[in-house]
Amino acid sequence: MKISIGFSWAAGTGVNTSGMLLGQLLSSKWYSILGDKEYASIIKGDNNDFFLYISDEYPFITQTIDHFFPFDEYSVTKNSKLYNLKKIHALKDTTIKYKNVYFFWASLKLLGIAREEGEKLLASQFTGDVLNDNVVTMTKWYEYFKTAKYDLSKNIWPAKSFVFWNEMVGTWAIAAGMNFYSAYPMTPASSLIDVIVEHKEAIFFQWEDEIAVSMAMLGAKFAGKRAMCGTSGGWFALMTESISFSNQAELWWVYILSQRDGPSTGTPTFTGQSDLNYALNASFGDTFPIVLAPSSFEEWYNLIWKALNRSDIYQHPVIFLIDKQLSESYLSIDKTKLISEPILRGKLQINGSEWFKRYELSADGISKVTLPGTENGEFIATSYEHDENGATNEDPIIKKQQQDKRFKKLETFVQQEFTKDFLEEYIRTKNKKNVKYGLIVIKVLQPLDIRLKEFLDTHVKHIKKLIFVEMNTSGQLQELITNKCWLNDKKWNNKVTNIRKYTLYPIFAEDIII
Repeated sequence: MKISIGFSWAAGTGVNTSGMLLGQLLSSKWYSILGDKEYASIIKGDNNDFFLYISDEYPFITQTIDHFFPFDEYSVTKNSKLYNLKKIHALKDTTIKYKNVYFFWASLKLLGIAREEGEKLLASQFTGDVLNDNVVTMTKWYEYFKTAKYDLSKNIWPAKSFVFWNEMVGTWAIAAGMNFYSAYPMTPASSLIDVIVEHKEAIFFQWEDEIAVSMAMLGAKFAGKRAMCGTSGGWFALMTESISFSNQAELWWVYILSQRDGPSTGTPTFTGQSDLNYALNASFGDTFPIVLAPSSFEEWYNLIWKALNRSDIYQHPVIFLIDKQLSESYLSIDKTKLISEPILRGKLQINGSEWFKRYELSADGISKVTLPGTENGEFIATSYEHDENGATNEDPIIKKQQQDKRFKKLETFVQQEFTKDFLEEYIRTKNKKNVKYGLIVIKVLQPLDIRLKEFLDTHVKHIKKLIFVEMNTSGQLQELITNKCWLNDKKWNNKVTNIRKYTLYPIFAEDIII
């Protein structure tokens, strides 16, 4: 069973509230629900859309909207250019207060859900006159449809939670020990701030610009906090100097980079994936951050734990690369199936020693670190090249030793992290009508898992098409994998192709039909 429903009305009229209410109710019945929120950055003169994709199997997203609820003609005009609106349910009576709840109540009847269930949900979230007025209004809207078209009345399995991705990354990061977050608001990362300020166990810091924000994060890290920062492309540009400093001083952190369409200010509230090259090379002086990229809600949970842990273990900056769709979409999830890992702090030394060397050369490139106030554990974190003690030094031999040390950490990362079977970790396959196809999921973009090249080389004769799917014009992912895995070799002639979408909206099922 698959049903798609869309709500649309002017910005500020509460269309999102109706979408989230319906998503919560259906998730509580266990259904698989994907909520896609689309809104323009032009606050006046445009409308908001909230699409719900309902299934009893797995999440999906499509351009075909089975039931579309507009509140004005512009909603139809705009969205008919983008979506296949199969059935339009246009409201005729506009005299009643709380008109936006028409979307919610009419949908309940359409889906065969009892009115009492909607009342119970409202009573859990609203009180007083707002609740009473909605209850008075709901009867009219619930009776918009004379009969139900579907029957989603039953609770199939235990309830799921309907949550948006930034909400979860914030709460999960805090659960993983993150206790300092700095940011300057920038869509689509801004809602992370709303989540984190609700948690007393984490300090939130906002300063006058992104340079101050990123340096404050490094200061917090120096003081022993598990620090994280977040923004989007244009503001990220101001923070890149701190990445180079982070690498030199070996003060590490986790950076949430939520991509939106660009360049420059671009179209701020729409999605894109054009910052991959920037993330891979977001520094100067021959430094390269670790770059992680989740592809599902469950991976988001696991990878934010890994990002914070790996940043501590390898004492290296980590970029958590996502996009607007991941940041602001909603999904029903079973939280009981999420798997975390212990909080790991790496080579944190509780007690100093008379001969403590913060940047001591080691086989794995990782030195012991202390917190401020540790007896005999003092050290200087400087942006200048330094010796093992942290003292500024320009000796060419020492320079090479320290540079090799910093690069060695990425080699250690590869040796320690890429240990499972590549197929188990990255390849997802499914058979349909005897046609075999697989999905290669790259969760670590830097350093790239060299086993990918080995896998492709081994299976090149059996691979008819290697298709790169991404949301940018230049094919940044394809370029990365081509260079790293030698896809320019003649054995790949006529086998490598791509699907690229850069029209502001997400990749739909129709975009990848092969």
